[in-house]
Parts: sequence; structure tokens; C-alpha cells
Amino acid sequence: MKYKKENFNKMKKDYGDNSFSNSLNKKNNKVLRDTYILLDPKSSETERMTAGYTMVYPGCNTNGHKHCEYEEIYYITKGKGVIQIVEEKYDIETGDCFHIPFGIFHKTFNPNNENLEYFWVFCSK
Repeated sequence: MKYKKENFNKMKKDYGDNSFSNSLNKKNNKVLRDTYILLDPKSSETERMTAGYTMVYPGCNTNGHKHCEYEEIYYITKGKGVIQIVEEKYDIETGDCFHIPFGIFHKTFNPNNENLEYFWVFCSK
């Protein structure tokens, strides 16, 4: 079996529409985060799982979203913030781990002065 190892410090950033670099040019946009895809079915032998790392910048948030084809686990590695799951909001901090079921809306907020960072894994049905 072939194994894959990635080092976060050597990864290229995902420069999507909501990346910090691209968002600096947008006014009044509070969706500022960078996400790294660490492992996925395209780059490794995993069949149904994708793992990544997200940094939500101070005073910012992620896009709220849901994915019917994936369930997800978040593990908070740095900072404090708030997660919205459906309509409920919960305080989160370093060390917290939680499950987001298939098709459930979720969004993270960082109202603090340091990055909110988390490792996540999602798995398809």
C-alpha cells in the first residue's frame, strides 16, 4: 500500500474566491479565511475522505454552507470563536472537537484578535 505524507508548512494555499489574498481587494467583505487541502481522493489513496486545515482571520468568518454528500469533523487547534450549526450558535475554543452531520448548515465566526484555526475531515457517503 502506498502512503502519502504532507507537511502543512510546505503546502501551497488554496487561492479561491474566499482566500485572504483575494479578499484583501474586496471592500466590506468579512469572509476571510485560508484553507489548505492536506489529503483527498485526487492526491492520495483515500477513497472517501478529505482532510484540511482552515484559518479564519480576526474579525472574520467563513461562508455558511452545507454539503449533503459529506459529514464532517472539526478539531479546533488555535483560538476561540463561534460556530453556527443550523440556527444555533456555540462558543468554540482550542481543543474542541465536533461532528457536523450530512446536509447540516454550518458557519464559523472569529470575533477575536487572533486567528481561529481548525483541522477538519469530511467523508462522503
